[in-house]
Amino acid sequence: MSNNIELNEDEKDCLQELMNIAYGSATAAISEILDAFATLNIPNIQIIPAKSLKTYLKEELKLKNEQYVSTQLLNGSIAGENLFLMNSQSATNLAREFDVPEGEINDNELFDIVLEITNILSSATIGRLAQELDTVVSFEPPSIQKIESVDKLDNNLLNHYEQIIIISTDLSFEDQKIHAEFLLLTKDESIFWLKEALNKILDEF
Repeated sequence: MSNNIELNEDEKDCLQELMNIAYGSATAAISEILDAFATLNIPNIQIIPAKSLKTYLKEELKLKNEQYVSTQLLNGSIAGENLFLMNSQSATNLAREFDVPEGEINDNELFDIVLEITNILSSATIGRLAQELDTVVSFEPPSIQKIESVDKLDNNLLNHYEQIIIISTDLSFEDQKIHAEFLLLTKDESIFWLKEALNKILDEF
């Protein structure tokens, strides 16, 4: 695979517009479930070497403390995985939004809640993106772990990639002080497919 895969500015703009549509579906779904206004900020799109992911998470996203990390594999034209990260305090605040009693907020409960949000984000965002690109994506069950820092992120996550396109956004609930990062990591072959699909859309305009 090429080590110099890039999206040009037109392709990035097109993908960003599609992701804005997809995130609109996700925020509506989450807001309805929690009865609270959620915001997914404008996605940041870039391609980086997979070996630079931990540095990106620490330096660009400022994720340096304990995190709940869930991953979900994607199969189809858009192949890769979703990565959802939420720190302990945000996860605890989210549990309160789910009306979990204070005495019952523990790792097992938080795992379940973070996994539920991961499922909602995955199905709403990636499902809608696939629809806009006229393709189909299947989802494997998500897995979750708690890590002391981004440095402890499982290296097996990175071994399947050379270059990865990161579509990152911050999920926030202004009143509840809940923040998280949702990233889509795609394999090299999917980046090539995505470039072709985006250019088909661009050619229509």
